[in-house]
Amino acid sequence: MSGPSSTRGGLLAAAGAARHFGKRLRRLGLRWSLPGARIVFDRRYVLPIDEPADGRRAEKILRYLEAEGALGAATLLVPPPMRVTDALRVHDAAYLSSLDDPEVLESIFFSRGLGGLEPGAVLEAQRAATAGTVHAATIALRYPWLKSPVVNLGGGFHHARRAKGAGFCSLNDVAIAIDKVRGEGFDGTVLVVDLDFHHGDGTRSLYADDPTVFTYSIHAQSWDDSTAVAAIDVELDNAVGDGSYLKALDETLPEAFERARPKLVFYVAGADVAATDTLGSWRLTAGGMLARDRRVLERAHGVPTVMVLAGGYGREAWRYPARTLLWLLTGDDQPIPTSDEQALARFRRIRRSISSLALRNDPSVAAEDELKITDADIYGDLFTAAPERRFLGFYSAFGLEVAFERYGLAEHLRSRGYDGFVLDADSRVGSVGQGLRVYADASRKEVLIELVVSELYFEPGAKLMCIEWLLLQDPHAEPRKDPLLPGQKHPGLGCSRIVVGMLVMACERLRFDGLTLVPAHFHVAAVTRRSLRFLEPEAEALFLALAAATKDLPLAEASLAIESGRVRSASTGEVVRYEPARMVLPVSEAFKARLDDASYARRVEEAARGLELVLAPE
Repeated sequence: MSGPSSTRGGLLAAAGAARHFGKRLRRLGLRWSLPGARIVFDRRYVLPIDEPADGRRAEKILRYLEAEGALGAATLLVPPPMRVTDALRVHDAAYLSSLDDPEVLESIFFSRGLGGLEPGAVLEAQRAATAGTVHAATIALRYPWLKSPVVNLGGGFHHARRAKGAGFCSLNDVAIAIDKVRGEGFDGTVLVVDLDFHHGDGTRSLYADDPTVFTYSIHAQSWDDSTAVAAIDVELDNAVGDGSYLKALDETLPEAFERARPKLVFYVAGADVAATDTLGSWRLTAGGMLARDRRVLERAHGVPTVMVLAGGYGREAWRYPARTLLWLLTGDDQPIPTSDEQALARFRRIRRSISSLALRNDPSVAAEDELKITDADIYGDLFTAAPERRFLGFYSAFGLEVAFERYGLAEHLRSRGYDGFVLDADSRVGSVGQGLRVYADASRKEVLIELVVSELYFEPGAKLMCIEWLLLQDPHAEPRKDPLLPGQKHPGLGCSRIVVGMLVMACERLRFDGLTLVPAHFHVAAVTRRSLRFLEPEAEALFLALAAATKDLPLAEASLAIESGRVRSASTGEVVRYEPARMVLPVSEAFKARLDDASYARRVEEAARGLELVLAPE
């Protein structure tokens, strides 16, 4: 079955044609508007949590759209409160009454690692978001001539069933909205397009016997194998990338629309299919995410449509719906950098402001010696030609102190109570490479940072800065309830992003092609994977399988479970452990181009087939 047309009809085509014009107007403080755009938001959606779910996701989206000058192209709607009678038409009365029980809410929400919040606060946020979906559906049907989806910056609680909540879903907002508009006279067919990483099992179960509500879901694992009279369920393997995902969507989405012939569409646009998601195990890029959203919204064009955000875990999850909304509101596609990319951009501004002389200068050396700096000193083979007293053959002790101050690492150490920290750079650590240590004070008894780096060549001829050893620890940190992670003697120092950022800046200054390391433990790889990627597809596939098996555990517990042998093969029962493998962060454009091989994603998927792991009880 052929995929959707690459051309847009109606107002969306006009939006695409006016992309550059609209962007220019926004930069001038003017706004080009896509008629009819509506965004539903309530401050009650916002929760003070960051991981795994980002309780400020909706707020971040609005802030971004406002900064881009696009928010004025939309009408921002605040939903009226949801009435209990609306929920009673979908959910069992006894179940709704049980939501007053903290233990019931704990089982729904905090099995997902959302500790630190009152269960009632999370329930109220979901109730407000459910009201938003109900209001969005009402508006979409009231003004069908607007030809634009109504977007609720919440909702998508698709695991909630008639008498049971699960998977961070207490109320099925889509079902409540469907029942609400039916009560107000709507009698057309409904199509629910559910593209969350997880199966839309709750919605499917509610309409299993109703031919007027067609549920369509692409997901990683089916949670409901019972019969449904109007449903398409597409289950994909682990480690799916853009190509396989969009191919499956193109082959099945048209059939869903043809069979449903909907008069109302709900699009459950989960962002947990993205490669950056902290709970999902698929590998969609930001471009793949936008392509997915465009396919659905273009296919639904002309039909009243409600878009809800659904899943998305980690601090990067807001970027995907924000990019789609910018396109929807202005016709402009503008990639949104990750927080790490933004941090590196800030570091680059700092790097450009620090001269090579300031980093290389050493006040303890006679001035006449310091004047003997040549181009070869700065740009040549630094490891072999430069004096050994310099770290990486370039940085003097004074220069390292300058870098620590300018990039914020010194201030971070002071904020931890280490005002008198001492920095030592060793010229050589055995035959491994060069070392750098930061001590808590002048006694040099307690190590805060220990770094050993060497030079590695990756064929053909890419020069990489290799992290042989990196220790970041806080020996004065308060004892904590959680056990220390494998390899730890003290809690972490909380500055890994600063240190990695500084090393990337050193790569750029000294003309290394990239940064590389081999994380010894799963939790180190999980944190590192925010910036670096596995060099071999097989290592990426194993990591994703381990992450999928331990997805319901906090990272520290997941790492301990893997180390203790609790993760096993589903087919053989054999213990499967994390295997240290090389990760890389390409810096030079040439090295980036070499690693951006289209075959990589295909090889990851091939390696992941049959690699099903389970978590054994303690």
